Amino acid sequence: MDPVTQGIFGSLWALPAARREQMRLAALAGWAAGMAPDLDILIRSREDTLFYIEYHRHFTHSLTFIPVGALVVSLVLWPLLRKRVTFGPLYLWCFLGYASHGLLDACTSYGTFLLWPFTDDRVAWNWISVIDPLYSLPLLALLAWSIWRRQHWAVVAAWAWMMIYMAFGALQNHRAEAVLVEWAQDNELEIERTVAKPAFANLILWRALVDDGERFHLVAIRNAPGSEPRLWPGGSVEPFDPERFDPDTRLGDDLRRFDHFSSNWLFRFPDYDAEGKWFVGDFRYAIDPASQRPLWGVMFDPDEPGGHARYTTPRRVVEEERRLFRSRLLGDDPE
Repeated sequence: MDPVTQGIFGSLWALPAARREQMRLAALAGWAAGMAPDLDILIRSREDTLFYIEYHRHFTHSLTFIPVGALVVSLVLWPLLRKRVTFGPLYLWCFLGYASHGLLDACTSYGTFLLWPFTDDRVAWNWISVIDPLYSLPLLALLAWSIWRRQHWAVVAAWAWMMIYMAFGALQNHRAEAVLVEWAQDNELEIERTVAKPAFANLILWRALVDDGERFHLVAIRNAPGSEPRLWPGGSVEPFDPERFDPDTRLGDDLRRFDHFSSNWLFRFPDYDAEGKWFVGDFRYAIDPASQRPLWGVMFDPDEPGGHARYTTPRRVVEEERRLFRSRLLGDDPE
């Protein structure tokens, strides 16, 4: 999730462990600990641009790292708060705030290394978008009220909203996947794997993919409660196979790393090719959920096996994509 929501979440996790007179201190500690795991964005290499995306949401987000991360945050805050609270409660608040981060990220479509070091697979439950104001703003309002008035009922209400909204997201994900499977069967597609992800900032519109073993198929699904699902097929693409490049070369190794990051949903997008370089994108993400135009990918020269594949984010959002997104969200048929 976005950093602000992570801070809100951390505070709300820490507050149940605080007495009324300590609620503001607990909220501060929880907020700091809730945001701290994202300091992994500082782990990067100027030469190897894939290094950044590999280590974002990595070990700092895992369940096993929670005690260590909480201790680091506690030690940073201790000189500032030692006259107002003992170290034991401070560490508990930081522990709870830090623990909230990885679990919240696992609920998103991006995923996180929640079970590292036991596995390097990203856990992504696809229940909520990485930015969702309808989820975050009520939590922020209830957190502000609980801190201002020092009232635990606002914390209870915030927790209720957390659980209800996330449960709704899980239900919507289940419904979208069921619609996707039915659509694939109606179109006589073999199903090797599927995925349904919420589109930007809502739980109504979904981007859904089917891998039939030979091609990736795309369909946008409007999944509004109380109404029949609406579908907009987005065509199909041929998967990109990184195995065509020698794994002992720098380029071959980079492409396999990016393929792992993208959960094997890579495809070549020639519209972004430039000056003899290929663009290979992540098929899972686009502004318009029925569009094949990817949010990110890698650029590389296929004739230079010793060169790096450079990670890039060509997010040139055009008004046409915004219009299509709004139309699908509202249930209209885009022209």
